[in-house]
Amino acid sequence: MNYILGVDGGGTKTLALLGDLDGNVLGRGVSGPSNYNAVGFDAACSALDIAISMACKDHPGDLSALCLGLAGAGRKEDIERFHNWAVQKFPKTVVKVVSDAEILLMAAAPSGPALAMICGTGSIVYGRTVTGELIRAGGWGYLFGDEGSGYAIGLAALRAVMQAYDGRASETLLSELMLERYRLDTPPGLVHVIYGAKSPHSAAATLSDLVEQAAGQGDPAALAILGEAAEELAGTIAAVYPKLGTSAVPLMITGGTILHGIHLRNAFHRACESQGLIFTAVQYISEPAEAALQWARRLLLG
Repeated sequence: MNYILGVDGGGTKTLALLGDLDGNVLGRGVSGPSNYNAVGFDAACSALDIAISMACKDHPGDLSALCLGLAGAGRKEDIERFHNWAVQKFPKTVVKVVSDAEILLMAAAPSGPALAMICGTGSIVYGRTVTGELIRAGGWGYLFGDEGSGYAIGLAALRAVMQAYDGRASETLLSELMLERYRLDTPPGLVHVIYGAKSPHSAAATLSDLVEQAAGQGDPAALAILGEAAEELAGTIAAVYPKLGTSAVPLMITGGTILHGIHLRNAFHRACESQGLIFTAVQYISEPAEAALQWARRLLLG
């Protein structure tokens, strides 16, 4: 049999979906992060290989088309590097490599103006204009950007805890929650835990759920952190919004931090409203790999 494959490679996990030529999902594969800016090119390719192999393991046959939507692959040279890897691995397959945000735009519609926002470990906004041009803002990695992301939220939480410990800020429930998670007695122990992690920035990002938990209990520090993150996300959209050539656009959203963060979502919608950002529709996409799979199908249809 012949198959198609769609992959969503992010900063936390990689999901591959194998489908028949009509786009029906037949197999799934999940592995670790494949954002090469965070884990390196070899580790990213290894994650892709594992997820793809897992998705295909029960379905022997030929792979007709493959679409890779990859975090961190926004530049031409990045795309070419992953394209060469995929072509060498699957020499008889039609291959398309795009950023993970671009597959979200495909989820909105194959063409026409649209906005896509990812808020997971990192963050990025992509827009597609009325003429089909792609415009981006954010997504520059944890050293240069990723405002409003899980990493930014986790980092702010760590700083709030240590400032409270020093007496530079008010006490916060985040201290208790972090100490409980890591079974520590005092906040200084967090220094060794986070810096000693295999990926410190990813370890910081995992703390965003504690900020949501604390916000749910009315913790002022947590609410302030999520409010600031929401303003940053809305501000990134606001940088792209006027350049699309129309004020009537749908917004596609994905990323674990915002998908699982009800307080962040609510704050984000308030921030968009306060900044005058109005959308024809707002859709949260739990599995962007499905859009990548449909893109792979379109590669065959021409």
